[in-house]
Amino acid sequence: MLLTGFFVGSNSPILRILDRILWNKLIITSSQAIYFSPFIKTSLHSRGRSANGILLGRVINSGRNIFWNPNISMSPHVVVVGPTGSGKTETLLSIATKMNSLYSVTVLMIDVKGDIKSRLERRGYFFNLIDVPRDPLGSLYPYYIDPVGRAGQVFESIVSSYEVHDIRAQASLYKAIKKAYEITPLPTWQHVMAGLIDGENPENVMISRVVDEIAFLDGGPHNIGHYSVREGVINVISLAGISKEREEMLSYAMNMVFHDMLNYMSSRSIDPKTVRGVLVIDEAWVLSKHGKSSNRVLNLIKLSRGYGLSVLLATQSFRDFGDSWDRILENTGVLIVLNTPSKRFWFDASNFLKISREAIEDLMIILGKGDAIIRVLPDPRPIPISLENDVEEPREGEKTISRDL
Repeated sequence: MLLTGFFVGSNSPILRILDRILWNKLIITSSQAIYFSPFIKTSLHSRGRSANGILLGRVINSGRNIFWNPNISMSPHVVVVGPTGSGKTETLLSIATKMNSLYSVTVLMIDVKGDIKSRLERRGYFFNLIDVPRDPLGSLYPYYIDPVGRAGQVFESIVSSYEVHDIRAQASLYKAIKKAYEITPLPTWQHVMAGLIDGENPENVMISRVVDEIAFLDGGPHNIGHYSVREGVINVISLAGISKEREEMLSYAMNMVFHDMLNYMSSRSIDPKTVRGVLVIDEAWVLSKHGKSSNRVLNLIKLSRGYGLSVLLATQSFRDFGDSWDRILENTGVLIVLNTPSKRFWFDASNFLKISREAIEDLMIILGKGDAIIRVLPDPRPIPISLENDVEEPREGEKTISRDL
């Protein structure tokens, strides 16, 4: 009886907190209050199976289901924010697998740590594994694009990921890549290396080292080939074979996968308003540490919508994308902020979500394990929910990537 009174009684502590937050017009929480927003009602509470969309969770205290339909949302993209151990990967997997099941979309998950593969296996999901470098990344292969366009994509990814700022080094690199495509429409990194050896610039030594690293991702300097994406199923591209200390290599590989997915989707004759592909990016903070890669995430989110591609990404901190954060959020259909006992994280959240610290402290009281606050475009008000997914505890020996926030 005590527990029942605490959670559902008319004078319960939770209801008093929710009422106070609602009175301050900072958040919608009660079972009736969420209906004041026509956008929330339309996008989250339709009743037909085709209109329901994906079950994200339930409003805390009211138990009302929260649905999201990417095909009618203002944006088909999702951003999940939370520190290590808060359940980012589980949340991404839950949404992506539901999208694959409900809409039969092609899903490509970038698995940096190697745990996406193991989690899908434990749940019995069928998926196509692309294990780089055993399966070649295929940087130089003109994947659904002409050779000249591919040369530009490779050059741009190297310069951004490896922070090649020297103009002479950039010129030598582009000249070598372009010359390789002039020799053959399917060049290897050996062709690029030959072009660098012919040059007399001292910068070529540094560029040659970078090319050696990237050739490893493609199965060696003489290898020609590209990984295969299976349509209508879940594809996992594992980068766990890349040393976590080589963040430049990880960033480069992720950038090339971005290009590949956009090339792949642009080759399909589809209605851009209908989501036909999903790109899942766990540990997206890796990108933000290298050159203009955070801007690339923004460009990906803005461009992919026109190709019927939904981007689901997770990162550890609101600061990961720097000045691009506000624009990324403006182009994101759903923002999910996962619960954590860290006051530092929530105080950061109060600044980026424009919620008072008093309201954040109230939220820390009512949010439990597996809970989150979400925002759905175009309504700026956060909603506290219990997520509809299992949050696994980290297992002994399981690979993780963490850092100070």
